Amino acid sequence: MLQSLSSIETNNNGKRAITNIVLMETQQEALTQSYADASTSGARVFLCHIYEQGGRNHLVFSLPCNLLLELGKLQSAETKKNKSNAEEKINRPLMIPHVNEIAKYLINTENYVLPPFIFNCSTPVKVFAYGTGAVKFGYAVISNDVELYVTDGQHRLKAIEKAIKERPLLKNDSVTVLIIEEDDIDQIHQDFADCAKTKPIPPALLAAFDVSNILSKLTRQVSKELVVFDRRIDKISRTVGKDPNYMFTMSQLRIGVAEFLFGSSRKQVIESRSNQEDCDWNGLLNDTKVFYRLFSENNQTWQQLLQPASQTVNLDLYSLRQERVDFSSVGFQVINRVGHHIFFGKDFTESEISNLVKALASLDYRRDAQLWENNLVIDDGKGGKKIIAQMAAINKGFEVAVREVQNLTNISLGCLKE
Repeated sequence: MLQSLSSIETNNNGKRAITNIVLMETQQEALTQSYADASTSGARVFLCHIYEQGGRNHLVFSLPCNLLLELGKLQSAETKKNKSNAEEKINRPLMIPHVNEIAKYLINTENYVLPPFIFNCSTPVKVFAYGTGAVKFGYAVISNDVELYVTDGQHRLKAIEKAIKERPLLKNDSVTVLIIEEDDIDQIHQDFADCAKTKPIPPALLAAFDVSNILSKLTRQVSKELVVFDRRIDKISRTVGKDPNYMFTMSQLRIGVAEFLFGSSRKQVIESRSNQEDCDWNGLLNDTKVFYRLFSENNQTWQQLLQPASQTVNLDLYSLRQERVDFSSVGFQVINRVGHHIFFGKDFTESEISNLVKALASLDYRRDAQLWENNLVIDDGKGGKKIIAQMAAINKGFEVAVREVQNLTNISLGCLKE
């Protein structure tokens, strides 16, 4: 028994809502009818889910990657050719660096994850469905004249195409595809724009969740295992603002750890170094812990952090951020970069390392200390000191700190140009 669930109708704004779903009484009837229909046209049958959202029917498929590449079509604007008529194309211009970035992720990540793709179809897809709930099951008959254009996921599609050449086993993996039947180009563009409205993951939360490389793993471990940082790192917000309970955000801690491990927090250096798989994970974690412990034990202000956060309820970290440079992100980077050259620059003895870190911890980190004037801080014009959040300032502050440490210990770090 056939029952037309919906057909080509006109919606409230006068545009056509393309639907062609035939509701059957049982699964067997839907299966039999779909293959009977496909056999007369050379079409293929795909199992799918059907639901309604925003007044339109949505079809959800699981497709193997090789079939995804076969069915998915792109209609991307070109940077040079479509500057004045980009709205006539379904997608924004294809950004090759973004494609390469995703392809690299797919090649190097064992347990990767890809969000669902969204396809648009302006040609009605016949679906033989069954069920009585809000979500129905069915068999979609995809004929050769059905064109499926990518609304969201063009960079992922091209990345899969590229990655499969180096990792052929990806062909055996599958992805989720959502097909929205829509023939109005304005609505297709709106669908794409709506997909882009999802709020990005804040850097701090991304640093807390992303453990796909050595830097992220180390930062996560340090934030949990060192009493100095435990419960004092904001793992959600973009900034710590005026909160008196937190030292840094997770992303700021990650940048500091990058300075310690790699001697730099530049994106290119982090990306090239943090994906190394043959590194001594336990050794790096131990060195990082030793550095922060030694520094804290020998810095009068940081010594307060050697007690658990629950026992230092009267410690106002916001006030410390206003008074000192070592509780700012730029000052923290300077300290960590000097630490890198102490631990990894030369083959120092344990005694030399201890003396160098003690000297680094003994520096005057007050904002109004002359040591940081015109490198890390400048006058704010109101009688106060303003921290300069620029890489050039960090580089200058680093040179100042190194010279001070060398003068205090008579040990050369060998990292300054004479």
